[in-house]
Amino acid sequence: VLKKIRVAHTSYQSTKQPIDWELVKLPHITFEKMKSDITEKWQNRQISNFEYLMLLNTIAGRTFNDVNQYPVFPWIIADYTNTHLDLSRPSTFRDLTKPVGALNKTRLERFIERFRSFDNSDVPPFPYGSHFSS
Repeated sequence: VLKKIRVAHTSYQSTKQPIDWELVKLPHITFEKMKSDITEKWQNRQISNFEYLMLLNTIAGRTFNDVNQYPVFPWIIADYTNTHLDLSRPSTFRDLTKPVGALNKTRLERFIERFRSFDNSDVPPFPYGSHFSS
C-alpha cells in the first residue's frame, strides 16, 4: 500500500523556524503504525506538542488549504480574566472531560435547548451549529 502524508523535516521547537513540510511516499507503513510511532515519540518528548497535534491532524486529512478541513487544536485555557497566566494553577485550564459546549451550566442549557427545539425533517438534530470552535 502506497500512501502519502505530509511530514515535518525540522523541529519548530529546536529551530524556532516554520516547519518545512513535504509530501513523502510511505510504501509499507500503515496509518495505525504511524500513529503509534508518533504517539511514542511525543510521550518520549522527542517531538513537541505542536508537532504531535499537527501530525495527527495531517493523518486525519486536515489541511490549511480548506477551511472545512482546517487543523484542530484543543481549547485548554479557562482563565481569560487575569493579566498573568499562571500555568501552575489547575483553574487556569479548562475541564477536558467536558465538551466545549458544556463548560458551564448556561452554555450547556443553551445547546440542549437548541438540540431539542431543532425541527427539520431532512436534517437530524445536532448540538453545535458551526464547525468553528468558539
